[in-house]
Amino acid sequence: MLALVWIGLAVFVLASIGGIAFAALRGLGAYRTMRTVGGELTAGVDRVSHDADQIAIKLEGLAGGTTRLDAALTHLHVSHARLNVLLQAIAEVRAGLGRITGVVPRKG
Repeated sequence: MLALVWIGLAVFVLASIGGIAFAALRGLGAYRTMRTVGGELTAGVDRVSHDADQIAIKLEGLAGGTTRLDAALTHLHVSHARLNVLLQAIAEVRAGLGRITGVVPRKG
């Protein structure tokens, strides 16, 4: 009967040691995974932060470009208005020349 107690105690001790070893190995694997994932996560957050900074810089450049574009469009509208005035003046001069050349006889 005492042999059964010792066998039971041995099974209990071996099962306890096996359970502790199994839990320790699983815990170590989880720790290594978390450390790897944490490093990748940190690198990913750093990349996203860097990309956001680059986008902000580009947006500021675009805002400055918009100001220059507005100034250029204003200049273009002024130039277009001057062109229309000049074209109208040329048309008036041609019409006047047409009247003059209509009166002058041609060789012929």
